[in-house]
Amino acid sequence: MRRLLKDVAEGRDLGDTTTLADPGVVEEIRRLSAASATED
Repeated sequence: MRRLLKDVAEGRDLGDTTTLADPGVVEEIRRLSAASATED
């Protein structure tokens, strides 16, 4: 998960998310991160 969060923060492709119970959560984090960045 730490690698995935770093990838989201740096705008990189996520790569393997097969170990996550709900891979959609990472997309939600990405969406919220992008929304937060536009508010700054």
